[in-house]
Amino acid sequence: MADKKKIETDDSRPHRAATSDTGRRPGRPPANEKRGVSRRSILQTALKLSKSVALQDLSIVAVARSMGVTPALIHYYIGGRDWLTSGIMNLFYKGLIKKWPEPSGDWEEDVRNSAKAFFDQLVAYPGIAAYLVLNHQFRVFQLTAFRDRDYGAEVLDRFVGRVRSAGLSRERTGVHAELIHEFIMSTAHQASHALLPADHRQFLEDKIANLDLDRTQNIVYGKVGPFQLNADRLFKEGLSMFLLGIQRDREIEGVSGSAKPA
Repeated sequence: MADKKKIETDDSRPHRAATSDTGRRPGRPPANEKRGVSRRSILQTALKLSKSVALQDLSIVAVARSMGVTPALIHYYIGGRDWLTSGIMNLFYKGLIKKWPEPSGDWEEDVRNSAKAFFDQLVAYPGIAAYLVLNHQFRVFQLTAFRDRDYGAEVLDRFVGRVRSAGLSRERTGVHAELIHEFIMSTAHQASHALLPADHRQFLEDKIANLDLDRTQNIVYGKVGPFQLNADRLFKEGLSMFLLGIQRDREIEGVSGSAKPA
């Protein structure tokens, strides 16, 4: 708690833009330096950069260079590095909220549709997918300033609500939601960075063709399946297994029908 308070009260926090240049505070950039730059335009530019740059490598200096402004200007409107990273993540989740599918009333379809919406959003921003598989900070909860909404928390709440509609106990709802969430992030990262078996099929086929059949008969036996795992196939196959797990728990817990949407 103390660490959070420090983050939100020190000089790394973004400044609220004044309505005029009268009585300019120390550190506030002069009007001729701002060049139409705002907190919103900075974060939008940074989010676009995350389509090609891993979020953990997206620095204030890099954003400033892409906009043709000084790093000091980015610092003024955004704050420190954590505020930049969190601001990008919050804007990413805000975009996902706009694409969030409406509930159908069928728990399985709703879990599938919401998972696919999150997956597609991550594939569109490979730099964010790369960040999420390596970092826990800002995966969900964001720093907020000036009464901003925490869109990461809203996305998670909606997603857990879709899993909850299967009617399971609190414990099993939480377990399934977490496992599917991790699966989506991992699969999106692999899909957006060409890490899937189908992306390297020729290489793998050549390697397997040269294996000693007597020593690696199990690899040879199961070789066909992995070759077919492109992004779409891996997502569908993997999610289907998670849905079967939810159905199994529904049978164990004696659940019938769907719970009311949370």
